[in-house]
Amino acid sequence: MSDLILTIKAKQDDIIVGDLLIQIAQGKSVDFSDYDVGLVHSVVHSFKNEILDYIAEHGLTSLIVSQPLLEHIVVQGATPSQIIPVFQKYLDKMVIDNELIILDPFFYATPKDPNYTTTVSILLDKYIPTIDDLHIITSNHNINTTIKTTIETDIKAKKPTINIHHKRTNDYHDRYWISNSRDKGVVTGTSLNGLGNKAALIDRLNTTDVRTIIASLTADGLL
Repeated sequence: MSDLILTIKAKQDDIIVGDLLIQIAQGKSVDFSDYDVGLVHSVVHSFKNEILDYIAEHGLTSLIVSQPLLEHIVVQGATPSQIIPVFQKYLDKMVIDNELIILDPFFYATPKDPNYTTTVSILLDKYIPTIDDLHIITSNHNINTTIKTTIETDIKAKKPTINIHHKRTNDYHDRYWISNSRDKGVVTGTSLNGLGNKAALIDRLNTTDVRTIIASLTADGLL
């Protein structure tokens, strides 16, 4: 016999569902006429938003093991419409203030996805009004000037007063997004324009690691 999962919702605000559960637990007869009762056919689809929130907070591995690892796996073939909400949940948890630092060697590189600049625009759209200084640190090479101009023009159109600082270096290979007074950050296993091409993780950085990265970038004259 397979297990059934039911949803029980009171038809009126003054009805306490917990009282019904207590009656059921005590073996008493219950009247469901004041409740809407439904059957959950798929836990994943029925609680998709709650699961996504949990993964962003505690990490995908925490669903399997008791120790939470703060990571989310972006699977190969994931589309921008799937990637953007996950990425934004991590940025929301980080809390973006008036400064955003993006260290991504291939941020301005030629992407496989022809809609990459649109993905960047949608991803950053909700944060641009808050940001005064946007630092984008890429490699010395792999700069597609058309991609760079399109992204920066779009950002400037949304907020003309924003300062976009583009620096180049070949000394960093990891991808970091840092904000919240330079105390919080997110690391991605591949560049933004590579998410979905192969399996990659998104993970939150601890404050100690963020400060180490900031100190290194500052010492190298990149901030």
